Amino acid sequence: MELVYGTAEDGSLASSVDTDDRIKPVSAGGEIDESNLRKFFITNPGDSDDEEGSADEEEGDAGDFEDLEAGSGSEDEKSGSGSDDGASGSDDDESEEEENEFGLPADKMKKLKNKFDRVYDSDDEDGEKKDFYQQQKDVLQKYVDDTRTEMDELATINYRWAGEYVKVVIEDMPYEFMQGLDPTLPIVLGGISNEEGLSLITLRIKRHRWYPKILKTGDPIVVSVGWRRFQTIPTYFMNDRIKNRMLKYTPEHLHCSAAIYSPYIQPGTGFCAYYMKRAHNFGVAATGTVLENSQAIDVVKKIKLTGLPEKIHKHTAYIKRMFNTSLEVAKFEGAAIKTVSGIRGQVKKAFGNNGVFRATFEDRIKASDIVFLRAFHTIPIKKFYNPITSLLSVTYMRTIAEIRRSKNLAVPNKKDSHYKPIERVVKRFNPVRVPKALEAELPFKSKTKQVKTNNPARAVVLDKEDKRVADLLGQINLLHKDKTKKRREKVQKQKDAYAVKRRAEEAEADARRQKKRKTFFRREGQNQKTPNVAKD
Repeated sequence: MELVYGTAEDGSLASSVDTDDRIKPVSAGGEIDESNLRKFFITNPGDSDDEEGSADEEEGDAGDFEDLEAGSGSEDEKSGSGSDDGASGSDDDESEEEENEFGLPADKMKKLKNKFDRVYDSDDEDGEKKDFYQQQKDVLQKYVDDTRTEMDELATINYRWAGEYVKVVIEDMPYEFMQGLDPTLPIVLGGISNEEGLSLITLRIKRHRWYPKILKTGDPIVVSVGWRRFQTIPTYFMNDRIKNRMLKYTPEHLHCSAAIYSPYIQPGTGFCAYYMKRAHNFGVAATGTVLENSQAIDVVKKIKLTGLPEKIHKHTAYIKRMFNTSLEVAKFEGAAIKTVSGIRGQVKKAFGNNGVFRATFEDRIKASDIVFLRAFHTIPIKKFYNPITSLLSVTYMRTIAEIRRSKNLAVPNKKDSHYKPIERVVKRFNPVRVPKALEAELPFKSKTKQVKTNNPARAVVLDKEDKRVADLLGQINLLHKDKTKKRREKVQKQKDAYAVKRRAEEAEADARRQKKRKTFFRREGQNQKTPNVAKD
């Protein structure tokens, strides 16, 4: 295809123009303005204004001459004059290299001259300067013209400019696409390069505020990013600065991370996610950005293993039903364990091949204690990638809820998964018995003390003499209590009277201090006014 962008008005003139930027074609016909002719010459920095003016006048006279009888001969003269100008321009360059009074290299002087031409040769024919907008338009137009010129020279490249209509032939199109083609709808074409390999992608995702449900780990979801649309199984997690902890559901109003298996995606690319079956009024389920591409992502999940004591010997015990093989025990050697009663311990070595292991504790445990181990288990990322090339015939993976609804299956009900009230039996421990020989050597504060009980005393029958003495002591105690009560009341009255007296004295002292303060500041104010009056 030939693309014609424009034709020159004078072919002979275009062929005679040299590629040098300093030589510009001039039409010999018609009158030439002196200011317009000045653009096509570059004088030496040392030339005076008189020499420039004389040169301009001579060239102006030559430009006014026109031989109407010569015909084509005038054109030859024009081409010859152009070549003479090119020769004179080369002589000027040599003279500049030899006679450079600024002491600059020739290539730098050439750049300065070109810059001078760009700044001062942008005047119109009337001598008026162009505004900034027009100058920028000229620069862009010159860039486009230079690009077109360079591209026209490369005849081997089959290129098309923006805005042209082209015909694209795509082979091996699916039958469903042509059957459901709607010519009124636009089709967007694009290309993908360097994004063919598959890897694990880390996303920063957030549930859309208008989507009514939160997202669940393991449910297939469709991700639309760039030119791709594919279905994958995400694993949501949250980073706590130490590890990536798996989330069963996405947060309500916060961002979280997700790991998927897909082709390489450039970090920072935005995406949106949705489910294939639209069960709600709003379709976009989540949005976010791509963080990184990696070959491995460690996502962990908290687990709690429980076991029972099999044998107990002092601070050592053999635990069963926590592991199944000795290999599992080997992976958890040195792990911290704990009983329900709070006794801490540590996993030592496997005992046999049935998962029984030896453990040590900080105290002797009981046979009824339950031993548990808290750990984190690495969750493998599901490598599922289902590209969606056409919406007319899509084979996609369904969620677990959709499969259950289609087959009328109930949600599995596990009794162990139900929340139950915790009921713990209070354990009664036997009292500590210290041998008598050891207790005799202990200090007094560590010896066993006899604890007094609040058992009621037995009733005692008094005779007449003891009854009389008891009555007398009761009367004496009553008089003592009454006398003590009166004394306390008297002391309290004295304290109240003294407090009233002190408050009155404090109020009087505050009044005196306030009066003294007013007098002092009044005198100070008068002393400050007196010098000002004297000055006036």
